Amino acid sequence: MTIADTLFAAPARVETARPARWRGVAIGAAAVAVGTAIGLLRQPGAGALDTIWAEDGGVFLAEAVRQGPLDALFSSYAGYFHVVPRLMAAIATLFPAGAASAVLALQAALAVSLLAVLVYVASGSHLTTQLSRVLVSAAVVVVPVAQGDVLNSIANFHWYGLYALFWVLVWTPSRPTGRVVAVAVTFLVAASDIVAVVFVPLALWRAFRRPEGAGRDRHGLALGGGLAAGLLIQFAGLMSGSSERELSPDPVLAVTGFLLRAVPAPLIGERWLGEDVNARWVALAAVAWLIVGAVALVAYVRRTRPAWTLAVVAGLHAAALYMVPVLLAGIATPRYAVAPAMLVVTALVALLQPAGSRLPLYALTLLLAVVAAVNLRVDNTRADGPLWSDELERARTACLTNGTATVPITPRDETPAWQVRVPCDYVAG
Repeated sequence: MTIADTLFAAPARVETARPARWRGVAIGAAAVAVGTAIGLLRQPGAGALDTIWAEDGGVFLAEAVRQGPLDALFSSYAGYFHVVPRLMAAIATLFPAGAASAVLALQAALAVSLLAVLVYVASGSHLTTQLSRVLVSAAVVVVPVAQGDVLNSIANFHWYGLYALFWVLVWTPSRPTGRVVAVAVTFLVAASDIVAVVFVPLALWRAFRRPEGAGRDRHGLALGGGLAAGLLIQFAGLMSGSSERELSPDPVLAVTGFLLRAVPAPLIGERWLGEDVNARWVALAAVAWLIVGAVALVAYVRRTRPAWTLAVVAGLHAAALYMVPVLLAGIATPRYAVAPAMLVVTALVALLQPAGSRLPLYALTLLLAVVAAVNLRVDNTRADGPLWSDELERARTACLTNGTATVPITPRDETPAWQVRVPCDYVAG
C-alpha cells in the first residue's frame, strides 16, 4: 500500500448499512427544529426575524425582486456566483414584503441546522462514539466566531457549507438517498463559493482511486463531477467577464491569521478573544495552541485511539480554507475563520477517540461546551437594527410620492449604507 493510500484510507470507509427507522427520522427532525431555534435565538437585540443582514437584502433580495429570481440567479456578486443564497432569495419573493426578514432568517437557520444533521450522519463511519459525532455536528450550530457576520444570513451559508463539503467528500453512504444528497450538497456548495476549489485534491482522489479488489469508486466520480460542475460555473463567470475579483495576496497575513484566529476561535471564542489582535489576544491564542499540543501528545502516547488520517486531512483543509480567502482578498475578516474553526474541532475530536478511558474526550467536550455557552449570544451590529417592519412602513409612506422604495437594513453604521432598493409595488404587498 502506498503512502497516499495509507493517508486517505479513512475516506474510503463505507458507511455501515442500517435499516431505516422512524425513531431515527423523528430524532433527526427534532434535531433540525432545535438547531434552527438555537440559531435564531443566538441573535440578540432586535433579533433575527425582524432584521435583514447586509447582502441578504441589499443584494440577493433586492435583485431577485428587481430582476426576477431567474435572471438574478445568474448574476455574480463579489467575484463569484451564489446559487444557494439566490435560491433562498427567490423563495422569499414568494411571500409578502413584510415577511421577507422572517423568511430569509428562517431559511438561513434551517440550512445550517440541516447541514449539522448531515455532518452527524456523515461522521458515523469515521468517529466511534455518538458524543464525537455530536461534537463535530453541534459545532455547526454553535460555532463561537463571527456572529456579527454569519448568524441567520443567507449570504454566509457557504461558510457552513464548506465544512459540510469536507464531510460529504470523506463519506461513502450505503444508501442511494445518501449518495444523491452528498452529490447535491457538493454541487450547491461549489456553485455558491469559489473557495470550494480547496477540495479539488480530495475530490480527485475520491474520483480516481481504485480500492483493492474493486473497480473505480462510482460515488467518488459523482462527487468529483458535482464539484467540477459547481466550480465550472464559477470559473466560467471569471473567464467570460460576468464576474471578476481583484487579487491582493498577503501570505504573511494568511499564515498569522490561521495561527492567531482560526485555531484559537473554537477553543477560546469570540467574546474572550475580543475584536483586535493585541497582547491579550496573542496570550489566549498561545493557550489554544497549548491545548492543541496537549491533545496531540495524548494521542501520540496512545492514551486514545486517534484517527490520525481524519485529523491530518481535517487540519490541512482548515489551514487551506482560511488561507485561500485571505490570499484572494488580502484581508482577514472573522467569517473566514468559521469553516476552519469547525475543522479544528474535527481534528481534535479525531485525535481523542476513546481507547478505554473517555476522560480526554470528556475534557474537550467540557471546554467546547463552556466556550459555546459563553458565546451563544454575543452582541453584534445586527442587534442594533433597524427593524424591517418599521422601515418597511416608512418606505410605504414614502412610496406615495416616489416610484422606488429604499428600505434601510442592518448594519446601519456602514458607508455607503446598506439598503434594499425595490419597486413600490413590492413593499405595498
